[in-house]
Order: sequence, then C-alpha cells, then structure tokens
Amino acid sequence: MRVSCPHCKQLGTIRSTERLSPTVSQHYVICSNRECGHTWRATTVADMTLSISSTPDPTVALPLSTHVRRAVIAQLIRCAAEADYTPCLTPPTTLDLFPPSGPDGPS
Repeated sequence: MRVSCPHCKQLGTIRSTERLSPTVSQHYVICSNRECGHTWRATTVADMTLSISSTPDPTVALPLSTHVRRAVIAQLIRCAAEADYTPCLTPPTTLDLFPPSGPDGPS
C-alpha cells in the first residue's frame, strides 16, 4: 500500500501495523524525504466488499457494493429451484385486466 506524506507529498514507508479489528488497522509511517522527516500514524478501514471472498470470515460483515449485489442476486435467481406455490388465503384468478366491453369481446 502506498501512503503519501501529508506535508511534502512524497511516499512514506509503513514501519509497523497494529490491527485493531478485522476491518481496521493503524499504520506507523515515516516519510521517505529525509529533509521532511515526518512520521505519522494512518488508519485504514475496510468499508465495502468489491469482490466476494472465496474464504469469507463469518465474523466480518461488510456491505456489498451495488455491482456485487446485482451479481449475487442474479446468481441466486439462476440457481434457485422452482417451487410449486398454492395460495392459502385467496383462490388463484386469471382474469383479464380489462373485461370485454360487449358480448363479442373488445371493440
């Protein structure tokens, strides 16, 4: 991961990382510009899934990006088995949306 110095904009080097949670890490960074000499702490957060993991951790709950959601729903629809459905409360009806206007049907 590349981190730019907030002062001189040169690349910094991550010296150590402390994992605070499965989705949050703190990095201690030193600027590569010796004249600048800035050191700082940066925090990174995993905040969205862009591609689903092949080995997901059940304790991590990240929201899916919209394109992943569409792909997951499409896959579920493709793989879903068809089920017979019989309404319990109302009888099935197959009426026309617009009833015929006369004895010969629509005019």
